[in-house]
Amino acid sequence: MLRYFLRLLALGAALALAWVGSTAASEEIWWPILCGIAIALLVALWPSRRGQQESSLGHNVRLLGAFLLTIVLLLALQLLHLQVLQGEEISRRRVELPDPEGDIVNVRPLIADRRTHRGRIYDRDGVLLANIVIGAQDYVRRTYSRGDLGHILGFHNPVYGNAGLEATYDDYLAGRVGDDPFGLFLEELLHRPHYGTDLHLTLDIGLQEAAQQAYEQVIQEVLGKECPQGQCPNGAVVLLDPRTGAILAMVAYPYYDPRPLVFNPEAPDWEAEQARITAYWDGLRTSSAALLVNRATSGLYPPGSTFKVLTAAAALETGLVTPDTYVSCPETYTVTGHVIVNAAENLAGRMEKQNVLEDFQWSCNTAFAQIGLMLGTERYNDYAKRFGLYYGTTAPGQWPDFTDLPASPSTIANNRTFLERETALADTAYGQGELQVTPLYMAMLAATVANDGTTMRPYLVERAENPDGQVLYQAELSPLRVPIGSRTAHTVRDLMVAVVKDGYGFRAQIEGVTVAGKTGTAEPASGDPHAWFIAFAPAETPRFAVAVVVEHAGHGSQVAAPIARMVLEAALQQP
Repeated sequence: MLRYFLRLLALGAALALAWVGSTAASEEIWWPILCGIAIALLVALWPSRRGQQESSLGHNVRLLGAFLLTIVLLLALQLLHLQVLQGEEISRRRVELPDPEGDIVNVRPLIADRRTHRGRIYDRDGVLLANIVIGAQDYVRRTYSRGDLGHILGFHNPVYGNAGLEATYDDYLAGRVGDDPFGLFLEELLHRPHYGTDLHLTLDIGLQEAAQQAYEQVIQEVLGKECPQGQCPNGAVVLLDPRTGAILAMVAYPYYDPRPLVFNPEAPDWEAEQARITAYWDGLRTSSAALLVNRATSGLYPPGSTFKVLTAAAALETGLVTPDTYVSCPETYTVTGHVIVNAAENLAGRMEKQNVLEDFQWSCNTAFAQIGLMLGTERYNDYAKRFGLYYGTTAPGQWPDFTDLPASPSTIANNRTFLERETALADTAYGQGELQVTPLYMAMLAATVANDGTTMRPYLVERAENPDGQVLYQAELSPLRVPIGSRTAHTVRDLMVAVVKDGYGFRAQIEGVTVAGKTGTAEPASGDPHAWFIAFAPAETPRFAVAVVVEHAGHGSQVAAPIARMVLEAALQQP
């Protein structure tokens, strides 16, 4: 009886170890578990002698049978582990680069990848941005219709992997989402091609081109610089719909062309083709211009006076000030020995009342330093959090507000203690200090004011649709937060309208349209100031919000505001 109990106990232990092994995440854990299963099975299956009547030969045959049965069961478990539990992970392992004397290993994913009909990518109006070409031996090659969308579309390469939307939505594009197991079985059995899912974006190629043209034209006319093959001075433009969060245009300079990263399976010499791609990739990776960085989503800059939008919103929402509140605008303002100056001289001479409206209209740093101190550390920290800002020491690697592309979170300071110093709080209030923000974040700040104080989650992919027309993914409108009320938002809107109508933002004026905006001239750690402008229009019923930054270009009113105006003009021409 004890013998049968031990067998059952050993069999139960083997089953328990097998269940634990089914959740094992690494081979280092699986192999010890498999050894434990082997010992437990041998204990459960090991035969005992049947008495004196059994010959030694019969007992040895049963011993051999138990041993062979254990081996068969272990082989079955290993096959189950590799083909079922680890099958998907193994199938996704990328091809490794060969060493000088070696060969490419694990070529099956490469071959399968080149025979997958990867999903196409379209803009909002159905303009084809990424397609496929089927060549000899049914090899499929990715093609891109344009060379200026590398930061958005990314690239698909079996050696270097994926980037951009090709990476974020790889499971959709490769057809791994919504798979029918029976259909996959038939595809493999009948050697049919596997089809991926198409992506339909919110991006409007017409507006994308308008943003590029505006940027390059102003750079040439104002700064006297050329933009050969998109290699303009660094900067970015983001245009979105404040009511939905849909991104309509996203331009980042300099950009890279993803087309040279596409492997051509019909090339006569595959080694030469790979060498060509490797040389291009190394050039991108080591470029001093950081060509692979999407400055619209990952470029971090001090926002300068555009950040006065947040400071004004916080002060108005808390009731500390109204547009008519008197806040002086002296030439200098000293905080515990730290002297704050304005970007232009004699701003007070341009004002009649020196109230918050005029301080905002003429972008008075010394006035907003005082407003920041009026708010105090706790309230300023509170509103920074309400508007989605982080501290550098606790910020996540990927900004959770926008997940379609890699994006950096914007930060109010490196840590919370920074704003406890009055000098730091005063500097932050007018857009300096340790502030680091992305152009996408600043477009969202303008959109929050435009959308009555509600921040919508930005998105770039509208839907994913398989070849049968079935929608496997549909973007849903999602409010992220409501940092201020609608009344405060309307008041801030009026301040921004005054900037464009009678202040430094006059270069953003559009005939017949009321534009709300804010200029910014941000001082970086070194070099000339960054030129900023954020805006939305029409101010009464906003349809578009925009943010523009040009690195080391000087005053935002001279460089960034005209770019924003041209982009808004193009957008407003749409029905």
